[in-house]
Parts: sequence; structure tokens; C-alpha cells
Amino acid sequence: MSKIFLTGASGNLGRPVLAELLSRGHEVIALANKDKDLKGCGVIQARISEVSKYAGVLAGCDGVIHLASTMSADRNPAISEDITGTGHMLDNWRKGNFIYASTQTVYGIPRGPLTEDHPISPMCWYDIAKACCEDQLTIEPPRPGRGVGIALRLPPFFGPGAGGRGVQFLENIYAHCVKGHVFAFESERALETAGTSFVGPADLARAVSDSLELKTGGTYNLSCGFCTWRDLIGELGRRGGFVPRFSLLTGLPAGCHYVRMPQSVSFVDASRFSELAGFSARQGLGELLDAFILARA
Repeated sequence: MSKIFLTGASGNLGRPVLAELLSRGHEVIALANKDKDLKGCGVIQARISEVSKYAGVLAGCDGVIHLASTMSADRNPAISEDITGTGHMLDNWRKGNFIYASTQTVYGIPRGPLTEDHPISPMCWYDIAKACCEDQLTIEPPRPGRGVGIALRLPPFFGPGAGGRGVQFLENIYAHCVKGHVFAFESERALETAGTSFVGPADLARAVSDSLELKTGGTYNLSCGFCTWRDLIGELGRRGGFVPRFSLLTGLPAGCHYVRMPQSVSFVDASRFSELAGFSARQGLGELLDAFILARA
């Protein structure tokens, strides 16, 4: 049994990862900013910038999983919490692997299938902070007893959770469905092809937990599938009992309420991680949307 230091344990990503770690017999020490009601693990209540509250505990753990983020596009918290806080964690990392949750949005506006060799183009301080933390992990010098550093670039999180970006993403689309708003696209091509890769909670938890055993560090894409916006919205509407409305921007009726969907194809190639970790997805889009609707009820 290993002792794992986990940040962000009370969030969307953290709760399924915590459950998976406990199911594998790991002892977990969770760093939580607010939520102390986490079952089955020890809890330290602190922000990642408050290094004095957790440094000794982190140094004694056998691995680190860093999922916490301010989720902020503002400069000050991105620097003081996300970038500097991650640096503090790396300073106190002594044993096992260090797993960091990055994001596919570091690529900016996609220009084709995204491999890890694709240039990154951060567009806000949230993305900049993620890219900076990836770099900190990459250039961190090796030390005796340490494992490897692994940054996983995650797509949108589809599934029930504790609130936050991933769940809010589906909540927003669902809310537009309920209100009968029109989903607008720039062209027929965008209507048919624009969409995103995604990951579900159980698959995410397995991938992150499996990464603790990897011997090769690096930055890797993680994806468990791809869906177009049209398919996602259509399936979500069908499960919720609504008929979504689609239109081209040029064909919108006067005065109608509409939401302009992203026009890009955010497809990440996750084959490198899949081959390295022997990982394959188990959760399909339908299962994830069913779970989302059930959680809302």
C-alpha cells in the first residue's frame, strides 16, 4: 500500500480519483481548500500556496497527484496559487511519481488533430498557468528516490461531479436546451464536424491512478472519445425530453435567443499515453450523459 498526496480531492476530478485510489488500497492524504468532509482519507485544509501547512506530509508520501486549480483566467490567482503553489509542491516532492492535471486548451484554437508535438498557444491566464506548471514539472531535476513527472492534458469532463468547469459545461448546454435556445454555427461544415474530445469520471480515475506506476515521464494527451456538438446536444436533449434547435448564424430568425457554439474540432490524439500505460476507455458518451441526467434528478 502506498501513501498518496492528492490535491483537489473535493472537486469534479478529485472525487472519482479519490474513490479509485482507495479502492486500490492506497492511503490518501487530501489537500482541500474548503471541503473537509472527505471519507476514507486524511485531510489537510489549506490552499496550495500555503506550503508550510503541508510540506512535511507531502515529502513523506509515496506519490503526488495534483488536480487542484483556481480555474481562474485572472493573472494574480493564476500566478500566486496555480504556478507558485505548484512550484512549492515540486520543491517538497521526494518519492514516487508526480501526476499533474493539465488541459487540452493549452493548444489554443485547434488546427487539426492534436498530438503532444503540436505547438501550444495559451489564450488566457488559466491556460498560461497550466503550461507553466507543465514546464516546471518537465525541467524539475531528478533526485534519488523520486519517480517521474507526468502531465496529463485533459479534455472536458463529462459526468456528474461536485461542480466546476466540467459539470458546468454540460449544465450550460442542458440549460439552453430547456429554454429552447438555438445552437448556432457559422457553416454547414461546422455544424456537422465541430466538437471536442472528452473524458468520463471512471476512465479519468483509472488513467490518473495508472500513471502512478509509469516509468517514463512526460506530457501526454488523455481522451476517451470524441463527439460533435450536434451529437452531444442531440443526445442530451433526447435524454432530457427536449428537441434541440440548430441553425446557421446567417439563418437565425430575428430576435431569437441563441448560443454560438465553438466552431473548432478539438480532437486530441491520446495514442501515446494509451500505448505507454496500456490504457483504453470504458465509458461511452451515452453512459456519461445518462449519469449526468440521473445526477441532476
